[in-house]
Amino acid sequence: MTTNQNTATNLVEVVYQEDLTKQGLANLRKQYPKSFSLDMAKDDEFKQGRKIRTERNKLVKSINDRRIGFTNELKAYGDELISKVDVIYDPIISAFEIEDKRRKEEAARIAKEREEFLSKQRDEIAQMGYFTEQCKGQKSQFIADTIEAVDLVDTEAFDKELIHEAIDTKKNILEALNNMYQAAKAAEAVEAEREQLRIQQEAIAQQERLQKQAQEIEQRINNLRNDPMNYFGKSSQEVMARIQQLENFTPSEEKFGDRTNEVTQVLAQVIQQLTMMHTQQSQVEQAQQAANQAQAQQIEQLQADLNTQRNAEHQAIEVEQAPVEQQEHEALTEVNRMLDQDEPLLGSNFKSPVFESTNAPPDYTPLDIWPSSQDRAENDELDRVCNQLCVAECHIADQNVLIKDLEQRLNKALAA
Repeated sequence: MTTNQNTATNLVEVVYQEDLTKQGLANLRKQYPKSFSLDMAKDDEFKQGRKIRTERNKLVKSINDRRIGFTNELKAYGDELISKVDVIYDPIISAFEIEDKRRKEEAARIAKEREEFLSKQRDEIAQMGYFTEQCKGQKSQFIADTIEAVDLVDTEAFDKELIHEAIDTKKNILEALNNMYQAAKAAEAVEAEREQLRIQQEAIAQQERLQKQAQEIEQRINNLRNDPMNYFGKSSQEVMARIQQLENFTPSEEKFGDRTNEVTQVLAQVIQQLTMMHTQQSQVEQAQQAANQAQAQQIEQLQADLNTQRNAEHQAIEVEQAPVEQQEHEALTEVNRMLDQDEPLLGSNFKSPVFESTNAPPDYTPLDIWPSSQDRAENDELDRVCNQLCVAECHIADQNVLIKDLEQRLNKALAA
């Protein structure tokens, strides 16, 4: 390498020897040493400095022109030599470069395929990590199926560069999935207990609703069955209005459920009971009306008889006071005597329309079956109505006795 450098140096010196040799360079150093200086403030020395600069510029330009010219010649000659060398080596180099290109392309293809293969396997490893994301919030069965799918992944099929990563990833994912599976099983057990409790509570609530509904239906049926008790002591018009209301009533499943047929039968019984009550109440009202009329007629007749007797007595007093008093005394004595006799004074065939009109209605039939003592004790209204009905029937019986007694007294008085 030193020889080449010396050759190059000699060649350069030859190129520039016409402009400046080593000796010429040494002469310049002597001519302008470092200690050389000019006082540029002086005109002569300033002009001398300008002359030196012009000298320097010419020398530098000559050297540069020489370099450029030599370089162009050197480049042209070198290019020609290279072209000739290329022609000599071209058959071999061309074949080599073609094969080298093919080999590089093949190597690049193989490297690309391997990179794609490794990238695909890296994606497969990464996809194993997606199993944990998919199992979040899932049921235990889904997680168990996922564990089985991950366990079937063959890590031996991975490239040696990625096999350890695949094994570690599979192991970590299986551990995470097992933890998720255990947590899901525990959560499902708690949820199953809650669901069982909810079902039990719903069953209890449903049973309570059914019981309440059954109680309400039973209460409605009992109210309907006991409805006649609410009309004891009511007028026949009120009882008839209730009968008509019940006849227009149609039991529905909405209110009575599966006991609609039973309600229909109870309704028929209640209507029948109310009809009987209406008949009896009508008889009682007729009997009461007849008794009131008879009592009014009786009072009116007695008042008329009393007035007649007083008028007769007054007239008798005016005609003959003493004999009348004697006769009256004798008549009263005879009446008192005859009052103790059983036969009527006017005979057994005597009939008084006044007293006959006060008898009880011939179509009234006293009750044969009365409510029990327990029913009357449990229902104040029923007991009150029964008492009133009993008083009414007793009143009718007393009226009959009174009428017969008055008839006997009247017959005796008239006979006297």
